Amino acid sequence: MTIVGTRPELIKMSRVIAELDRNFKHILVHSGQNYDYELNQVFFEDLEIRKPDHFLNAAGESAAATIAQVLLKADEVFEKEKPDALLLYGDTNTCLAVISAKRRKIPIFHMEAGNRCFDQRVPEELNRKVVDHLSDINLVLTEHARRYLLAEGIKPETIIKTGSHMDEVLKYYKAKIEKSDILEKLN
Repeated sequence: MTIVGTRPELIKMSRVIAELDRNFKHILVHSGQNYDYELNQVFFEDLEIRKPDHFLNAAGESAAATIAQVLLKADEVFEKEKPDALLLYGDTNTCLAVISAKRRKIPIFHMEAGNRCFDQRVPEELNRKVVDHLSDINLVLTEHARRYLLAEGIKPETIIKTGSHMDEVLKYYKAKIEKSDILEKLN
C-alpha cells in the first residue's frame, strides 16, 4: 500500500507507483490533504497514474484537523485492506498515517527519509522525525540523510541509501516535457 496526498508526492512517486502496480497487488490511497479536482486530476492524467483505490478526503480546516482525519481514515483503510506493508514519501501531514500503521504492526517503508533543516518551527521537520523514527525501513536519498539518522540513533541496518529517483521520472516523461507548450502559454 502507498499513501500520497500532495501534488509533489504524485510527481515524485509516479514511476514508483507504476512499478508497484506492475509487480505487486498494490493498493493506492490518496489522503486528499491538498485536493482540488482541477489541480490534482491533471497530475493523475499527465503522469499516467491510475485512480486511487481509496480517497480519504482528509483535508481539514486546520493542520490539526487534517492530521486527525489522516490518522482516523487511514486506520479504517488499514483495517479493511490489511496491507502487507506501507510506503510513505517525504514529510507531509499525510505521512503521519505512519502512527496508525505502526499501531497495527504494518511494516513501514519511508522514502526521502533523513532529510533535516534543523528548525523545529518548520512543521515538516516535526513530521520528518516522527515518520523516520516510526518507520521500519528508511530509504534515504543522500549520505547526509543517512548520517543524520545514525546520529539520531536509528539502526544502520534499517537505513538504505537509494539516491534520488527523480532522474527516472524526468527520463520517462522527457518526450512529454519537450512537447509541452505550457511555457509559451504562460509567456
